[in-house]
Amino acid sequence: MKVIIPLIICLLYAPKIAHTQQTFKVSSSEEVERLLDSGKVAAGDTIAWTKGEYNDVALNVEGVDGSLSKPITLKAETPGSVVFPGKSQFKIGAANWTIKGFHFDGSEDESNAYNTFQFRSNGGRAARNVTLANCAFTNLKTEKETSKWVLIFGQSNAIENCHFSGKNSKGALVTVELGCLGDGETADHLITRNYFGNFLPQAGNDNETIRIGSSEDQHKPASCVVRDNYFFRCDGEPEIISSKSSYNSFERNTLRQCNGSLVLRHGHHTRVEGNFFIGDGAADAGGIRVVDSHHLIVNNYFQDLTGTKWNAAFSILGGDENSGGSSNGYQAVDEITVVHNSFFNCKRSIFLNNTKGSRAPIGLIANNLISSSHGPLIKDDLNATKLKWLGNVFHGAPVGADVEGITADLKLSEISGLIRPDKAGPAADSAVQCNVRVERDIFGQIRPAFSADVGAEEVSGANGTKAFGPLTPDDVGVSFDIPLVPHKNSADVN
Repeated sequence: MKVIIPLIICLLYAPKIAHTQQTFKVSSSEEVERLLDSGKVAAGDTIAWTKGEYNDVALNVEGVDGSLSKPITLKAETPGSVVFPGKSQFKIGAANWTIKGFHFDGSEDESNAYNTFQFRSNGGRAARNVTLANCAFTNLKTEKETSKWVLIFGQSNAIENCHFSGKNSKGALVTVELGCLGDGETADHLITRNYFGNFLPQAGNDNETIRIGSSEDQHKPASCVVRDNYFFRCDGEPEIISSKSSYNSFERNTLRQCNGSLVLRHGHHTRVEGNFFIGDGAADAGGIRVVDSHHLIVNNYFQDLTGTKWNAAFSILGGDENSGGSSNGYQAVDEITVVHNSFFNCKRSIFLNNTKGSRAPIGLIANNLISSSHGPLIKDDLNATKLKWLGNVFHGAPVGADVEGITADLKLSEISGLIRPDKAGPAADSAVQCNVRVERDIFGQIRPAFSADVGAEEVSGANGTKAFGPLTPDDVGVSFDIPLVPHKNSADVN
């Protein structure tokens, strides 16, 4: 007994031997799955796929989790060196994994997998804290009528620095599925620093570039963030991004030459901040469309947009249904806040649209700058007086609606492709105090506490450096070269 007790004490207090992180090399999905079944893979380990082209790969990952601080990494041997043509498909139903460096590619003479990448396993387990990074998806299609590319299930997953281009088939490109969430649960997914390009026009609905939720999910607090992405000629349908759930955020994205809009279709309490919508004259290029309530829309920039109805630069739809149900109708717009946005040379700057309902919107429209030679600047097919209009500056065409504001020459100039009001003009120091304090402008500069400028940019009294601006393809996407697909509708740009 005298010997056993000290031995037990030594075992209890002996330091645990740390797991030595390992790298395993594989060259097939079967090897990956056998490796996971062997029990050799642990948190922090890496599985490196040997470079090459692998046709019709089917990978299912489940049963082995990493940890938050030490995810399991499945990667291409070198970024972009592992290409999956044909009916290749990944299903990841695990926690704390990173998948990176792969290229899923299609060609004209082959069919690809439906739902090429899914954040859930064959057994139905949804992913958690899984990151899809530095991967490319190009020219994929299926034998079916529709072809979705990425389905996000589970919670706290991310798509970052990926490339998506060349979609010419029906079906949404990226969808966030919320059916597995319980009451009060949030999805908390992040979609950031990705390139989305050349999604050719498709007939009908469900052809969004990104859709978060569906009509029956509108009451769910999805809390997803779509930030710092670049969208170029994403023309699948008029809803480029469709928010069909609540508490989502769309921040600092650039949408260029896109035949469509960012649409708050269902759900409440969405934040839209710091985005650039630049049409370059492309046909029916749009901005933001609003349905439902309690949205905050601040510091957005709209230029040369040609849409006039569904794709007006900023449109509010008249809805007749209550917020928070499950109907696919149009919910009433209540308590929206639209402040410090800039509109330049848009064919339809602001549109109060009664096509889907006659109930007038309620909320605050303050300190916005609207300049265009296309009038009226506000087309009010809905009653505009239920909205509170404060401190807005209008220029270039008749205002249209009988609302409070300043009409004056803004003395505009173009600098680096963006239109700026003169720092001594009527927009400078003219913002009125309202119930929303916008501390920074669209470029990340600090606004003064009092006498801020009207519009998205603080041109006269900003402090700090410019941290943000319109994105380019070089700012986002994968680290390896992807040949960009020419857009077949280039004639639409005039």
